[in-house]
Amino acid sequence: MSRFVCLALLVVVLAAVAVSAKPHEEISKEHAHEVAQECKTETGATDEDVEHMMKHEPAESQESKCLRACMLKKFEIMDDAGKLSKEHALELVKVMSKDDADKEAAGADIVDKCEAIEVPEDHCDAAVAYESCIVEHMREHGLPLEEH
Repeated sequence: MSRFVCLALLVVVLAAVAVSAKPHEEISKEHAHEVAQECKTETGATDEDVEHMMKHEPAESQESKCLRACMLKKFEIMDDAGKLSKEHALELVKVMSKDDADKEAAGADIVDKCEAIEVPEDHCDAAVAYESCIVEHMREHGLPLEEH
């Protein structure tokens, strides 16, 4: 399961636009970069903010935090209320685990744990909280964090 997918599950997360993948579709690196560029424009983030996000490095600015929220919303992992969309996140986990039952179970466990955390009302801050939760639990499960 790629690190981006986990971000998306937060990493993750995702308000639909016509060009965004739905949770049941595989997310390619190219598509992730396209959506990141859209979100960069929408949030005023920089190329450096995008690079940091793709490397799963901490958000350093409000724009960088909002970039993450935008990505999660575009992929329908975060809903319009700023909460983790468990249903969509689990669909994405199923697709991205590629029939690996252990990865699917680990992903479902991560979604359950991260859905339960208290997050700030601000969607940008909530996205960072979800990202931190997902990355932490991926490491606990020994799942790789791939750079994009």
